[in-house]
Amino acid sequence: MRHLFRFAAVGRREILLLLRRKYRQPKAATAPSPPTPPKPPKKPQKFSFHGLTWEDEYSWMSKLNDKVAMRHMDVCMEQEEKYTEAVMSDFEKLQNKLQFEMASRMPFDLSTPPLRWGPWLYYRRVEEGKPYPVLCRRLASLNDEFLLHKYPPAGFDFASGKRIEQKLVDYNQEAERFGGFAYEELSEVSPNHQFIAYTMYDKDNDYFKLSVRNLNSGSLCSKPQADWVSNLAWAKDGQALLYVVTDQKKRPYRIYCSLIGSTDEDALLLEESDENVHINIRNTKDFQFVTVNTFTTTSSKVFLINAADPLSGLKLVWECDSLAHCIIEHHQGYLYLFTDAPRTGQSVDYHYLLCSPVNDPSNPRKWEVVWDITFFA
Repeated sequence: MRHLFRFAAVGRREILLLLRRKYRQPKAATAPSPPTPPKPPKKPQKFSFHGLTWEDEYSWMSKLNDKVAMRHMDVCMEQEEKYTEAVMSDFEKLQNKLQFEMASRMPFDLSTPPLRWGPWLYYRRVEEGKPYPVLCRRLASLNDEFLLHKYPPAGFDFASGKRIEQKLVDYNQEAERFGGFAYEELSEVSPNHQFIAYTMYDKDNDYFKLSVRNLNSGSLCSKPQADWVSNLAWAKDGQALLYVVTDQKKRPYRIYCSLIGSTDEDALLLEESDENVHINIRNTKDFQFVTVNTFTTTSSKVFLINAADPLSGLKLVWECDSLAHCIIEHHQGYLYLFTDAPRTGQSVDYHYLLCSPVNDPSNPRKWEVVWDITFFA
């Protein structure tokens, strides 16, 4: 009996083990580990500028003319795309749903709010199926039509039979000019609203190229057409354009003046041979003057160019012995200077406003404090 009981007991244990194996609950599947973000290669390179030295591990990415670097860049971009797809793979249905809901609530043509300047309303819009926007304008006097059509792409008023929109620059066509890529850095419409000067990035040569387009005909002007352009300013009520070009190290160092429609070569107004000096230009808001800022780490100067006669030369109106932020405006015969330059030999951590008559005969020019934060202390 003892042996029979032992056999029976063993049999029961085996049966239980078999049943447990057959009906055992499957283990929960472990979640796959998230993909590892790609890491672009590090290629340290030292740079020195204004007495400072630093190391950039990814400067190779900006070497557009280096075919090996660009092949590495293509590999990095492909890895980034695969990584993004892997991370977002579980949310594909949600992405499609969100995209559909957003698309159903948006007009086919996306547009910026219109910006009024003079008699015109300027805006950019993206046409359906195209990657780049179109710069357009319409007369502000047709504002009733603008309100009737809730968004700018309604460029034709069927009630009046008027075309109320004018296309100025189609950046999809600009992309064709620049190898399938369109990036605009500067864009300035002339004060008379007859021309637009703009710079497009030429990725094959790594510089910005200047173009001027006639807004009445839509055609490109034969001149000026310049490379390495960093700044623009209109003069002579839109009949002349001043522009700054950079050297091979991308330092702004020359100012040229081009008369629209003239066959003469562009006139060189200023050239800074000192490698530490940088140049910047801008119009005053009334287009009476073009201001020229030249600056280094140890000095700042501001010159005026008479916009009515840009070839008459530069007039020094302000300078200081430090690097300072400064903007000059003109209003009713007075120059207003907004700056953070040191005062009485002491540096300040705020901006203040100075004023001086345009025709001040004193040398050096006298500036009067108009507004200072210490007034409220």
